[in-house]
Amino acid sequence: MSNSDFIKSVLEILQLNDSFHRFIPVPFRNSDSFIKKVDDVMYINLVSQLGLTACPHCGSVSRHTSKGIRSINLTHFSFGFFKVVLVVNYHRFICNDCHHYFKEDIPFQFDNCKITVPNAQSALVEFFENHSMASISRMHGLKPNTMYRIFKENITIFPRSYCLSSVISIDEFKATSDKGKYAFHIADPVKGKTLDIIEDRKASSLRNYFIRMPFSQRKKVKIIIMDLSGAFHSIMKALFPNASIIADKFHYVRLIRTGMVNSRLNTCSSLKDRALAKSIKKNLHLFDKYQKNLDNEKQWFDHHLKKYFTCQTYIEYIFDLEETEEFYKNYKIYQDFLKIVHEPHNSYKDILNEWLDDIFDTKNEYYLSTAKNIRKRWFMPIIRSLTYNAYYTRRHVRYKTCFNNGYIESMNNVVKLVKRNAHGFRYFDNLRKRIFLHLGCKYEFKFKKRKKGTAIAML
Repeated sequence: MSNSDFIKSVLEILQLNDSFHRFIPVPFRNSDSFIKKVDDVMYINLVSQLGLTACPHCGSVSRHTSKGIRSINLTHFSFGFFKVVLVVNYHRFICNDCHHYFKEDIPFQFDNCKITVPNAQSALVEFFENHSMASISRMHGLKPNTMYRIFKENITIFPRSYCLSSVISIDEFKATSDKGKYAFHIADPVKGKTLDIIEDRKASSLRNYFIRMPFSQRKKVKIIIMDLSGAFHSIMKALFPNASIIADKFHYVRLIRTGMVNSRLNTCSSLKDRALAKSIKKNLHLFDKYQKNLDNEKQWFDHHLKKYFTCQTYIEYIFDLEETEEFYKNYKIYQDFLKIVHEPHNSYKDILNEWLDDIFDTKNEYYLSTAKNIRKRWFMPIIRSLTYNAYYTRRHVRYKTCFNNGYIESMNNVVKLVKRNAHGFRYFDNLRKRIFLHLGCKYEFKFKKRKKGTAIAML
């Protein structure tokens, strides 16, 4: 192998561009090798073969005096267990025309940091995965502060510019305290895509955000899926005049379930038979299920009651007791609502009105406030949730489903994982960057000689 082929092979192994050929591997002083290993660190010696150069201040060529050769250690990739450091020897000059000092440009040095461009690019790619910044800095042999500076200065998530779809989902999640304690999440559940994340959920912030969109765009929104937030309901109705609000099924079922849970807790605290109270507490999940879906075949032994039961016979046994008569009334109301949700009906409006009228007639203390809230604000959103259907195709099979906030809730779970893995975020901008990168936001890394590299993130 010729000397030029050998140098080219070494530069390819180091992933340095061919345009950087003037830095070639040269043996260390008092050694016949350009590689030196010291304490699990592999040093590679590179020396500049610089010819004519121009002064960056006045543009003068070859009218400067050499001030010697300096060296700098640039952290490069790790090869297995060994951390690789490039010992780069470069020239310093003084211009005879303008009398300015300047040094030779090192084109593979990243943004005046003591790392190489390939190493910085590789570290930035790691942000697509849910890795903490500390682990990325360790993998690439960088200090945490250096890694944070690279992330902050070289990845930019621009304000989102998109067209609103006919169906959107909205929700909130706990963010940071520097701008807003709760952030606002907007998603397209049909395409399965996060549209944007807003720093604050306040009415003024949401109004200022959506009002910048053309009115023609806001008129295109036909369905908005949300939880049972009264504030969001008022804002969305004002901003999207043609949109129909659909309540998320999980949230309104959980709200109605609260009355049954409170009744169960009060019943258990008033029971004199502590074994019975402990048994109800242990099997509380059976009271949450729709009664027709309870298993009546597989038996299990209750250690508190000392009897064998199936899930269905256990519920029947509990409510045959006189001590649980009040609990049974509230359980029956909850089961009547689950029947509305799980079984088809000719008129959901009539049957839901009957369910609400029964609560108002009996003035049930556990469900009265919930029934008033549903009748006043959420009656039609719940009816739409029960009657509107969505269709999607997956693997050439067409499926039918209801409109719900399942997608955006799953994305909120991703957000929680990002926050937990990073042990929390102090600034919202950093949290928003990590979320979009982890959700698949792509970026283009643009590096220019003698200027800062910028990684522009795009979705």
